[in-house]
This record gives sequence, C-alpha cells and structure tokens, in this order.
Amino acid sequence: MRLLPLAALPLLLACPQKDEPAAPGPADLEALAIEKGCPTWSTLEGDYLLVSGAAPDHKQRFKIMKDGESWSMWYVDGGFTRRVMTGEKRETDIRFTEVPDERKKASFEAGQEPLRRVYVEPRMEKCALRVSRLNVQKADGKEAEVGSPVPVEFMRFPKEQPISSHPCTEPLFLYEGASSWAKAKAQLDEAGPKIDHALGEAIPAAAFSDAAADGAESCTYDMDLWFDDLPVQEGGKAIPAGAVQDGRRTWSVPAWKAPYSGNHLFEVHRYRTCEGGARELLGVACLEAVLN
Repeated sequence: MRLLPLAALPLLLACPQKDEPAAPGPADLEALAIEKGCPTWSTLEGDYLLVSGAAPDHKQRFKIMKDGESWSMWYVDGGFTRRVMTGEKRETDIRFTEVPDERKKASFEAGQEPLRRVYVEPRMEKCALRVSRLNVQKADGKEAEVGSPVPVEFMRFPKEQPISSHPCTEPLFLYEGASSWAKAKAQLDEAGPKIDHALGEAIPAAAFSDAAADGAESCTYDMDLWFDDLPVQEGGKAIPAGAVQDGRRTWSVPAWKAPYSGNHLFEVHRYRTCEGGARELLGVACLEAVLN
C-alpha cells in the first residue's frame, strides 16, 4: 500500500468531500412563510382569532392595520365591545394599548378602570401570532401591568367567513326609536338608545344621519347589515338608504329578524357611492340590545 505524503494530509482534511446544503436564513424562512400565507413582519395586517387546541374562538379576535409606520388594532375579547388600540413597534414585538374615550380616560386616570394591552409577535415556524393579553392599571400616578402574561396563539381568520370588527361610530334604534328622528332624539336626550326590547321575527331598526354631511344628492347611499358580528344579507346585496326629510336621511330596516333571547349586536354599515368612485364607508351604527 502506497502511503500519502504527510504534507498532503492538511489539504485533504481542509477540502470538503461533499457539498452540504446551506441552512435557510431569515429571508428564506420569511419567504416560505409568506408563500404559505403565514403572518410575518411584512404581512402582519389582517384578521386573527384565538385558537386553543383545535378549537377556534371567533369571539376572541382582532384586526391589525398599518398606515405608514403607525400600527392600530380593533380588538374584540369575548363580547361585542370593539376596542380601538394603537401599536408601538419594539425590537421583538408590537405593543398595542387601548385608546379610551373621554369617560374611560378619566376613570383610568382615577385608578378605577383598567385599559387593555396586547403584545403581538409573529411566529413563522408555527404560522401563528404569539399574543400576550394584559390590563394596565394606574395608581399613584404610575402605570402597572396586571394579569397573566402567559402567551396564547392567534391564527389568521378564515377568508371564507366574513366578520365585522369595526368600532361603532353612531347609535342605532329599535322599535319606537326607529319610527322617527324625533323619537330617536328623545331617547338620546334622555339616556341614550333604549336597549331592552322584545325579540321577534320583524324588529324595526333605523339610524339617522345628517344628509348634508353624507355627501352630494347625486351620490347613491346604501347599507350592509350585520347581526352578532356576522353578515345578514344573503348574496351580499346592499340595501338602499331611505328618504331625506328635514335634512335627515333615514337608514331604515323595517323587519330585522332576531327571535333569540339574550344580548345581541345590531349593526348597520352606511355607504356612499359617487359617480366614478369607489363605495365609501360613512359610519357604523350599532346597538347592543337585550332581547326578551
């Protein structure tokens, strides 16, 4: 047997005998995640719902939006209340904090009510978001997070199932309050829209708007209906808005079917379409009613 000279051994040891495939880098992992439809930092916008085991929970959901470098969220955590939240991008996550109205802001500053806070981090290897949900309380002028920081997983909401998460922007009225603007305004002046009503197969509902603020008379106006977060119209056909009287446009639904007792959310999305333009959302009129 002929021995190799010792001087040649370092060369043999230094040269790989077989090309090993390079490990995928972060860019490759993100490209693969995007191809699979998984959330990444560049594809984070969209609707998500809580998944516990194999059971999705559409009552626990949020919608993430981005405008330039600004992040925001519409958050629903078990009921019908939609919380508006703003996000702060950090090194490894985005921290979303509830934006309170004037009443809740005063209550929070006084240490009486907490605000909701949500931490979101894409986990490409799981095709999900790692989410921590906490409350923020204020005491002695200082903020403190309370609650369990144990994370849960949220996954993209199924595209084939439309659902509403839009915050309510204006009131909706049922029965007597839906009969005229005068009756609706009387409820507003007293204590707000009446929420206790009888269930039924044909509940009258209506919203009222300032016709001048809606837009030009030459535009067309219509609405979509949602009940308990889900669409009402079959086939997605929009419903025309009503007539304008004394400067007020009526968005009337004469027979809303709701023969179920308990708390329910009635929701009217008001739209305008002008010649050559896209359909624009004008407002979302809502009422969380108690039906008996």
